[in-house]
Amino acid sequence: MKGMEYIKQNDSRLNERIQKIGCFFISCADVAQMKTGKALTTLQIEETWKWAKEAKRIDALENIVDSASIINRFLKILGDSGHFCEIGTFRDGKTEFYPAIKQKHRHIDALIQKIAQGGKGKTHFRVVNNRGEVLEDPHTPPIKALGVYYSILYAYID
Repeated sequence: MKGMEYIKQNDSRLNERIQKIGCFFISCADVAQMKTGKALTTLQIEETWKWAKEAKRIDALENIVDSASIINRFLKILGDSGHFCEIGTFRDGKTEFYPAIKQKHRHIDALIQKIAQGGKGKTHFRVVNNRGEVLEDPHTPPIKALGVYYSILYAYID
């Protein structure tokens, strides 16, 4: 079964900054969309980008500094009252949970992977499963990985 079609970062209806550097941001949207089975509109994505910048979830250099809060904002828009918590990383074949994460929250429900790529940006983010297989690439066509840096791990808590 083919999954839902989601708005891609390079969709011409989105603002130029999202189109150029929005792969991590759109990956956050993809996690929420995949959890709820619902699709966001371009307006909802644009409004969340604006909120994230104003709320300093995206810093002055346009780096995402709190991805879980962005995912959770998208979840709320899509009508889900649960939330995702960033719980650790997967790098070089090892899962490392952050020390502050309680045992009951050490379950992996979503992963956003950072890869090396040959384009101008040099890096790219995408949603993968726990085997590193791509579930959703925020760009069309999908970006080819030249290597994997790490994956950020998230637990869903209702």
